[in-house]
Amino acid sequence: MNYPLFLVSFGYIKKHLLQNILLIIGIAFGVALVVSVDIANQSASRSFTLSKEMLSSKSTHQILGTYSHIDETIYKDLRLELGIRNIAPIVEDYVNIVELGGRAVRLLGIDFFADLIFYDNKTSPIGNLSQNTLSELMTKPGTALISPQLAQSAGIDTGSVLKISYGSKTLNIEVVGFLDSNDDGLSESLGGIVLTDISTAQELLGKLGVLSQIDLVIDENTPKGVEDLKRIKDMLPPTIEINKKDMLLGSAKSLTRSFELNLTALSLLALFVGVFLIYNIVSFSVIQRRSIIGTLRSIGVTRRQIFKMVLVEALIIGTIASLIGVIGGILLGRGIVELVTTTINDLYFTLTVTNFTVSPETIVKGMLAGILAALLAAIVPAFEASRISPINVLRRSGLEKYFIKIVPFLTLSGLVFIGLGFILILLPTKSLVLSLISVFLILFGASLIVPVCTAVSMRFFSLILSQTSVIGRMAPRNILRSTSRTGIAIASLTVAISVILSVSIMIGSFRSTVVNWIDIALTADIFISMPSSNISGKAGLDPALRAEVENFPGVDRVSTVRRVQFQSSVYGLFNLVAVTEDLAAKNRSFIWNRGNNEKLWDQMKDSSVLISESFAYRNNIKPGPGNVIELPTDKGVKEFEIAGVYYDYGSQAGVVLISDEVFRSNWGDNQINSLGVYLLPGDDVDKTVEELRAYLSKDHNLNIRSNTALKKSAINTFDRTFTVTSALRILIAIVAFISVLSSLMALQLERGREFGVFRALGMTVSQLRRMMFLENGLMGLTAGLFSIPLGVVLSLILIYVINLRSFGWTLNFVLEPKYIMEAIVIALIAAIAAGIYPAYRIGKEDVGKLIREE
Repeated sequence: MNYPLFLVSFGYIKKHLLQNILLIIGIAFGVALVVSVDIANQSASRSFTLSKEMLSSKSTHQILGTYSHIDETIYKDLRLELGIRNIAPIVEDYVNIVELGGRAVRLLGIDFFADLIFYDNKTSPIGNLSQNTLSELMTKPGTALISPQLAQSAGIDTGSVLKISYGSKTLNIEVVGFLDSNDDGLSESLGGIVLTDISTAQELLGKLGVLSQIDLVIDENTPKGVEDLKRIKDMLPPTIEINKKDMLLGSAKSLTRSFELNLTALSLLALFVGVFLIYNIVSFSVIQRRSIIGTLRSIGVTRRQIFKMVLVEALIIGTIASLIGVIGGILLGRGIVELVTTTINDLYFTLTVTNFTVSPETIVKGMLAGILAALLAAIVPAFEASRISPINVLRRSGLEKYFIKIVPFLTLSGLVFIGLGFILILLPTKSLVLSLISVFLILFGASLIVPVCTAVSMRFFSLILSQTSVIGRMAPRNILRSTSRTGIAIASLTVAISVILSVSIMIGSFRSTVVNWIDIALTADIFISMPSSNISGKAGLDPALRAEVENFPGVDRVSTVRRVQFQSSVYGLFNLVAVTEDLAAKNRSFIWNRGNNEKLWDQMKDSSVLISESFAYRNNIKPGPGNVIELPTDKGVKEFEIAGVYYDYGSQAGVVLISDEVFRSNWGDNQINSLGVYLLPGDDVDKTVEELRAYLSKDHNLNIRSNTALKKSAINTFDRTFTVTSALRILIAIVAFISVLSSLMALQLERGREFGVFRALGMTVSQLRRMMFLENGLMGLTAGLFSIPLGVVLSLILIYVINLRSFGWTLNFVLEPKYIMEAIVIALIAAIAAGIYPAYRIGKEDVGKLIREE
């Protein structure tokens, strides 16, 4: 763009500053959402890596029990009998620091001599320790090292006692020194661990004689490495497996990929709405300058130069907006990271390190997203400005005639895009990416149909309002006359409101389904569990606790639950849940079961199992008779017949429900995670809860809650997991509001000469204002009505396709009238608010000035 054209562009932008500021804000909001979600996803991924790898960053393989611990004799046999030297034993579990309000950290016990294979002198976290400190750590019981950051947070120093909660016990640990490393990545991960000698960890965690895992360094690219790996596999019992560390980390990390991808899709939807905003504003800028463009074309400016001028304007505005959006995204990212981390801790695994990562790739991604969106949205208006001859540019009617001609093409194209979207949905695949692409195709296709729907709607409104007044007759006709602009403005608002509506319906359906599931699953009067809030730990309650509670006055009977995370090379990571009775069976909802619900428990006592819908979905198990799952037990690999597939919303990883008796006979595990207490008829639940707390608190640290309190806590956890989705929904609504505000405001401001003619013909300012608000109200109402079927269709896709492919859960579709009303009200408020400034301005304008160009 040459200098004279630059001056023309600059003069226009300066004259319409408010319009362009709103455009910049709209794009910036969309970019900020993309950047903040990308920061949250990268930070969560980094936090996961730091929390899981910790001190074994150079290990290549890990030996783990499929669900339980490893007998320490296996480590001895590997080192002495097989001669494997590059191995190190680890005892670990998650504990909660009392001084930090129960913050979860990883208590890690290592063999300081064996673990040296993973570090050199510069990177070792204990390389700077004095000989006395190291000696004290290895010989004195109950001693540990923590990071300086953790010590500062807890307000303690060397020699101080750190209180930790583990299971139902509270333990005291003496801090004898601080961890430090010259490796930045390792140093960052140290903030989430309490490091002890391996024997100390065994004593504190009650794991005498067992290990949590064994880390190894094996080079599979060498003959010796291949041979060592084969010898190790041959020696290990069925319940112990060796796997590549990257595979294990990937298996756990894969659980959050769908969650992160859904957040990214929501942020892109905001940018998608922003594209309509850019298109509208750039189109209006072309219309507002049609006389200038006509003059420029008349004096020799080429079509290419006009095209470039409009694109360069969009590029400049897109760049400025993207810069602001990136900065805003970084600021917003801190809040989104916290919400995402909380959700991951609630649903997936414990993150002991919370990391905030802003990578150069994120900044580049945000800049490119904003700039490309601006350029893509500006191409069509730029082409429109360049393709018409000078005399036709000066005629507004020419543009409308052209648009009317292409409406059938737009409608047909919209139907094609919608059809493609539904074809992608119906494909026999589990691809979440294809599902999300289909949503964008349907949204885009629906937006192309809006102009023809707008024309039909305005004719309908015209018939109704023609009986009221002159203004009532004029308003829908004015909208119809400017379909090239009003249609796109209504389309952008329709898309935005439909997205908000669909997410609202999805969250409401999810909540309703979960509340019903909780009512069915939680049948006991009182629940007793460990106080720890993390979901990754292996700690259990004292088995003797059951007898104590059973003998307590007013107690009828007690059921137990043992929940363990099971790692299988066949089924990946899932939850194995052992119960002493399944009182929920008669009310439980099944996709399929063998026989009736009441007889399932007898089948479970005969070694059959129930599996959750998500477990079946992840492992491609089709509900029906004859299915079995193979699990490694202490007695070897054993087949368990599947007696039913049931709906469960407690774990994305999936659940295998098994009889407690069958579980203990196959795995020899006598621990329990929680107790369900059933009281005698007429006994006061709240009173018994208080009495149990007073009685058991002397010897145990327990969480004792009534049925009502636990249900409330479970629902609060659900609400917390959807906080980030709700926050993004609100931000999308803000982008939509800015989009419609700027679009409709520009539409009204662009009609200055038209309003001047009305004033000259005798229409009062009050009548003009009523007409403007009526027009905006009609457009808002139209968009709200259009958004209802589109939003409902999108919600059905979210619930029955995307949610199933993301989490393996089928939800009940619940459409509450309040969601419909919210959609219409939001659309009306946004549209009417857009008319406030133009209505105010029209009263200040001089009629002669408005029509002077005529």
